[in-house]
Amino acid sequence: MSFTDECNYLSELLINYQKKIKDPFWKGLEEFFEELIIETERKLYLIKEQELCQKFQKLNSTNKTNSISTFLSISQS
Repeated sequence: MSFTDECNYLSELLINYQKKIKDPFWKGLEEFFEELIIETERKLYLIKEQELCQKFQKLNSTNKTNSISTFLSISQS
């Protein structure tokens, strides 16, 4: 599952849990859904944090490569 798919799925799940808290059919299970919301928000946060770290690592490694390439090309001149 891609990053976008995971985020969309978890976001839809959050909306579903929030609707169920307000629905009288699920009365008495509000605490259960609140716990699920907290757990799902945490998962969503961790997925987004992981994606951000991966992007930063790629950016950082690209910058190092570019710096080394630039250094080598200047040194060879």
